[in-house]
Parts: sequence; C-alpha cells; structure tokens
Amino acid sequence: MLRNLVRWQARKTLLNKPVIFQVDAVRSFSNPFKQSRSEKADLEEPATGIKKHVNPFAQRTITQDLPQNADLVETKEEREKRLKVLQLEVDIAHQEGRRVPALEFFQEHHWAHVLTLPTKSARSKYYAFLWQIEMKKESNQRKKEERAVETERRVAEIRKERAENDHIIYGLAYTSMFLRIYDTTINHWQNNRLTRAMQFAPKLVLDCSYDQHMNNRESSYAAKQLMLCFAENRMNDEPFDLHYCNTNFDGHCMQILKRYIPTMLNPEFPMNVHSKCFTELFPKKQLVYLTPHCREDLVTYDPDDIYIVGAMVDTVNNEPLSLAKAKRLGLRMARLPLDRYLQWGAGSGKSLTLNQMISIMLDLKKTGDWNTALQHVPRRKVADYNNERQALNKQASKLNVRIDHLLKFEGDRRSSSAFAEPQKLRQRKEGMDFKLESWATGKRKTNQSS
Repeated sequence: MLRNLVRWQARKTLLNKPVIFQVDAVRSFSNPFKQSRSEKADLEEPATGIKKHVNPFAQRTITQDLPQNADLVETKEEREKRLKVLQLEVDIAHQEGRRVPALEFFQEHHWAHVLTLPTKSARSKYYAFLWQIEMKKESNQRKKEERAVETERRVAEIRKERAENDHIIYGLAYTSMFLRIYDTTINHWQNNRLTRAMQFAPKLVLDCSYDQHMNNRESSYAAKQLMLCFAENRMNDEPFDLHYCNTNFDGHCMQILKRYIPTMLNPEFPMNVHSKCFTELFPKKQLVYLTPHCREDLVTYDPDDIYIVGAMVDTVNNEPLSLAKAKRLGLRMARLPLDRYLQWGAGSGKSLTLNQMISIMLDLKKTGDWNTALQHVPRRKVADYNNERQALNKQASKLNVRIDHLLKFEGDRRSSSAFAEPQKLRQRKEGMDFKLESWATGKRKTNQSS
C-alpha cells in the first residue's frame, strides 16, 4: 500500500510539471492589444486627467512582448542541429523520388525559410515549390544547349555556303548599313534617362517602412512589385525621380529586392535608396500621402507636390496603417478617384499593386486625364455590362419572364425573345367585325368564301 502511494505521488509530480511549465509559458505571452495599468496611467495627464491620443495600429508587436528567457531562445548549436536534421530529411526524400529538389539546389535563404515553417506539411509544400523551380531551370538549360547545337550547325552551313560563293552577302550580321544595337546600349540609354529625371522630373516616394507588418510571402510580393516599379518607371518616356525611403537593408523585403536588382546600392546605378524618412529629405508642405482610407480624392495632378505611395502588400492585414502614419506625421492625404471614374464589379477588391500605381501616376503626369490613367486598372476588377446583360438574358429566358420594365436594355429587348415586345391578344382588321347571328354557326365562313 505504501509502495503504491509513493508511485502515485511520483506520477502526479511528473504529470504536473509540464502543466506548470505550460501555464507559465502562456502567462509569459501577454496580449499586445491589452494595456497594462502602468500604460493606462501614462495615458492620463496628472493635472487634467485627459487621455492622450494613442494610435491603435502602433502598438507593440508580439515579438516585443516576449520575455528575455534563455530557455525560449534557440541557441546556435540547436539551430545547427535542427538544420542537419532538415537536410537529412531533404536528402532522404530526394532519394526516394519525391517532389523535393537536391541538396545542391538549396541556398541560405531557402534554409532560413525552411527553419521558420512549423509543420511537415508546410515544408513539403515548400519543397514542391522549389522542385518546380529546379525542374524549370533544368528544362531551360536543356533548351539552351539544344539551341547552341542548332546555332553551331547553322553557322557551319553558312560558312560553307560563303566559302563556295564569292558574292557579297547583304543583311544583318553581314554587309549592312545599319549598326547592331546591343542590350547593354539600351540599358545605358535607359539609365541615362533616369539620370536626367533626377535633375528635372517630379519626384515620387515609395515608403518601405511596412516590412514589420507583412509576413514573408507578402514581403516577397512587395519586393517583386518594387522591382516592377523601377522597371515601369525606367521604360517610360517621362519617368519620375523615384525615391525608396525608410528602407531596412536587413529586412526580408530589401534582401529579396537585392536579389532582383543586385546593383541597386552601387553609386553609379540610378536608383535612390534611403534609410531616412521622406520628411527629412523633402519639404513637409509638398508631401502628399496617397492612401485609400482617406476621404479626399486626388482631382488634379500637381507637379509641385511630392506624392508618397506606401509599399505594402496587405493580403491579410487590412488596417489603415498608411492613414495612421500620415496623420501622425501631419501630412496631406489623398486617394485615387476610383469610384468616380470606374464601376467596380461584384466581388472585386479595390486594391492595386505598386507597379499599377506607378503606371497610373505616370500617365496622369503625362496626360492629366484620369480616364487614360485608370486604364492600367485590371479589366477583371471593372464591371462588364455586356457580360452582365448576357447573364441576365440567360436567366430570364430560363425563367420565361419579362423584366424589361425593370432593366431598360433596349438592345437586349430587340435581340432576345425574352425581352421582345408583347404581342396583342386581339387585333382589329377590316371585314372581321363580330356578328352574333353568325357566330359559331359556320355561316360567316361560307359567306366569306362565296
């Protein structure tokens, strides 16, 4: 009996230890949106008791509230040990023939992302994504080798033909009055156009301070859109003087942007990247923050103003962060007049990508016409009346009803039988007067035939 009691006490102690640890861990993760008593006391002034305005979107993040506990922080040795286990997992899966790339394909940023994935299913999806990229690269390499073999064969045939024929051959790559323009020449010409834009063109700012509010996927999308912004601006005939402000070079977004544009930080490259805020670089009275959350529309383009676009991809976080930042800095705000010039389709969001915003601003600066500038909005987001009419006609024909008194579609009423004009039940014709004595007797028919 005593032995069983001792075993029961030991088992109870072992079972209670993890529970106590979990409770302590749960208590250590405080709610970032719940204010403590000290924070509430700081909001109230001691003299008047009036609460200060606090931006609800500028609260501390969860990572800032984590306790500085050595047990919760992964050491370098533990990280290397877990990395070796993951590398062994990848090697075994690749040898088994699964959709996993080889170990030689993985780079440092790939392993850094794999270490952040919580489950095995998430890692499997990421491995499959990298495997598709590896297969595409191998396919492109094979096609490149095949083209090289075909080029060598064609060059050998041309050389043999030229050796047999002494006549002059005219055309490109032969005797011609035209010079070949290489890609490097076009590249230098476009960079020179950006250099002139730095001197004379209006300025446009991309605010890159939202990296902490995006996850890794959103940061990757934002980096790709920032690269497309630079490309769209450089290919335009009248580009902006584009400035990337509030950049964090150690952030995930900037690291990916460096892979897209490796020469972005070179002093001779025409790309303005600043770690400072735009309020420190330009006059505050000229700054206008473009945010979709304000109520004032941008009616006309002012070349003296410097417009700011928030570089954020908010697929998950729909908080008005740009509005809060513009109010905190005391800047003017405006939004694109999308509702004034466009009829949005059902179920389509009004969000635009960064490169679409740059294209809209470029055309607005050049033409001053919103109808021309807003042509860069994807057609899938705009309501198509022809498709809607066809859908309504199809539904009306199935129900065999007439709804032309509700929808004034004249063209559809003429073309569709469901919308056709109703025929009259009785029509008056000459010689068709009603006579009671001859009705239903057959006399009228004989009289008319005679």
